Amino acid sequence: MEAVLYLDVLFLTELYFNFLALYLSALMGRRPVRFFRLLAAAALGSAAGLLTVWISGGIASFWFLALLQVVFSGSLMTAAAFSLRKALEIAWADGLLFAASALLAGLFLSLREIFFLREWECLFCLSGASLAAGALLKELTREKARGQERHVVRLFFHGNCREFVALVDSGNRLLEPVSRKPVSVIAKKDCEGFIETVSGVLYIPFRAVGTKQGLLPGIVLERMEIVREEEVIVIEKPIVAVTKEPLSSGGDFSLLLPEALLY
Repeated sequence: MEAVLYLDVLFLTELYFNFLALYLSALMGRRPVRFFRLLAAAALGSAAGLLTVWISGGIASFWFLALLQVVFSGSLMTAAAFSLRKALEIAWADGLLFAASALLAGLFLSLREIFFLREWECLFCLSGASLAAGALLKELTREKARGQERHVVRLFFHGNCREFVALVDSGNRLLEPVSRKPVSVIAKKDCEGFIETVSGVLYIPFRAVGTKQGLLPGIVLERMEIVREEEVIVIEKPIVAVTKEPLSSGGDFSLLLPEALLY
């Protein structure tokens, strides 16, 4: 019995499948998803897969080929996709990639055998399922991190720059009444020596639990940079309200960021 393999079709299929597997393994390992890096790593894995097919011309056993595919091709992809150098990190990433591949392969076979879908239809369904899983996992991670998410924030004012540790506050709904911009909050003590003389002050209405409504003085700064793992969010002309009370009893953060500035 002979089988005809079209290398271009096999390469594209492997490329698509490898990309989905890398995407899922990145989500499971809580690594940043960089589209072009994942695509390049998937292409590298596909090329290694074609090499494996070429080697299998009757001289290699199935288990040897499977081991070669998992260890050699998988390690190449994870090292390239996530910039890994240590053997332990690569082994852990390989395990996640193997789990993601097994999950995708099981879904692929189920769609083909149970629903009689063609190959491209199965891949299309797997794409939708992967995107849905990614969106759900990100939302669950975000909900879990609420009240704990902290970032380094750079504030720029009168040509000076100072870094602060900021807490992302889901309860901060402060808005400047005219522009409707989200308002961050800083304690007066934490900005001494940085915000001294101002040309004008805005007054921000607020309402807190257990207190009546009131007004907080607000200042328009030159720029704010929120440093995250995968990006730096730049806010031009941010508004910061100043409060007399300290924001943290332990001093582990000195700025409250509204979620609207990040999401």
